[in-house]
Amino acid sequence: MKIVGIAGSMNTNSTTKQAVQIVLDAAREAGATVEMIHLADWKIPIYDDREDTSTYPEVVHSFIKAVSEADGLIIGSPEYHGTITGSLKNALDFLEGRHLRDKHVALIGTAGGSMGATNTVNTLQLIMRNLHAWPLPSSPSIPSAYNAFTPEGKLKDERLQARLELLGKQLVQYVQMMNPIREKQPN
Repeated sequence: MKIVGIAGSMNTNSTTKQAVQIVLDAAREAGATVEMIHLADWKIPIYDDREDTSTYPEVVHSFIKAVSEADGLIIGSPEYHGTITGSLKNALDFLEGRHLRDKHVALIGTAGGSMGATNTVNTLQLIMRNLHAWPLPSSPSIPSAYNAFTPEGKLKDERLQARLELLGKQLVQYVQMMNPIREKQPN
């Protein structure tokens, strides 16, 4: 089983990447193979709805392939102006329903303020449902993310750390539960 994490921040020292990594580590501990896609490291061009998608650079095809081949996803975004980042929205625009159909997706948000990233995870829920994915019911957000992590990359709030770890384990459980059903479906 392969789980791909997507950190939708362009910040090289991203707290969103740290949060996605916590969930990925828990998924790995639960038996999954994991991969991190940090959008700061992927030079994905602006989506322009061109007719010949083969003309997009290889990074776009690699992104689509990684998502398509994943059994489950973890998607995280910082909250920018009440929603997801432009870089994450742009990357997701390259995907079609067939790439995400019936995949379970864990969603998380990070915020600079004390209120959390509720709008961000709600927006991600909408996008995932429109792409025929199954967002997990729990979508934690991390308030005041700039001050939420220890130097080792763990959350200072032990309960929030436990929630993210549980999210990674639950994602693996949901994927395992759905695999026998998927295998019985005709292609």
